[in-house]
Amino acid sequence: MRSVATGSPAPAHPAAVGDPGARGAGAVRPAAPVPAAPAGPARGPRAPGATRAAWAAGFGQAVPVMLGYVPVAFAFGVLGHTAGLPWWAMLAMSAFVYGGSSQFAALQLLAVGAAPYAIVLTTFVVNLRHLLLSAAIAPRLAGWRRREQALFAYELTDEAFAVHSAQYAERAGRPKAEVFTFNAAVHASWVAGTLAGVLAGDLVTDVEALGLDYALPAMFMALLAAGIVADRRGLAVAVVAGGGAVGLTLLGLQYWAVLVAAAVAATFGLAIAPREGRREDTDEPGTEGAVGR
Repeated sequence: MRSVATGSPAPAHPAAVGDPGARGAGAVRPAAPVPAAPAGPARGPRAPGATRAAWAAGFGQAVPVMLGYVPVAFAFGVLGHTAGLPWWAMLAMSAFVYGGSSQFAALQLLAVGAAPYAIVLTTFVVNLRHLLLSAAIAPRLAGWRRREQALFAYELTDEAFAVHSAQYAERAGRPKAEVFTFNAAVHASWVAGTLAGVLAGDLVTDVEALGLDYALPAMFMALLAAGIVADRRGLAVAVVAGGGAVGLTLLGLQYWAVLVAAAVAATFGLAIAPREGRREDTDEPGTEGAVGR
């Protein structure tokens, strides 16, 4: 409880109130004024407008990939229907396996009556390239929850990796809503294309005549070209990887060609990175005569 004083208050000592004229020993310096916190939105859930913008951005990034996924998934559905597989099995493969090359390889093995272990081993070898993809993209997800990382990994494809790598290179702090919208949209287009192919299986018998099998490689090459057009090191790595994959395939190393070529190209890119990094540091203006701290 505050006490009430009567009478006139005594004048305060100049040092007690921070008088600039008081410079005597033991003078108390006035406390520095605390700046007011800037007005702004309170921390909390993301605003609905920002979330909708992230959804729109993710869907916009997914449209080019969806245009490539639908015709290839359509071809997969047609081939599965022709091979006599039930429609639900085709949709389950596209929903849970979600790998174009591995699905086509498994479909061919199922058509010839291969043993289950051969199908599992073949798809495992075909999908080994995802070890390199996940290792490259993992640093971007370091602060994510485990379940978010697992969901992202479940929907990581070659084309998704190309888009995510390019987007993260431009904006390290991408909203998760944008990332998951992209993944969900392209995955849904793959399943929808498979369903369309199953339904049209009796009408289309030769997908190669329509050029549907070339849609996915063409789309991926377009994404790759957009990402390396201004990067000399990326272009060199892409040439080494592509040339190595083609050469190893012609030599008969069919399923291991991509994995081996990717490992060699990644090693090559790592080897030339320090040299270019030193050159860029040397060419940077304003560094001549700089004194190290």
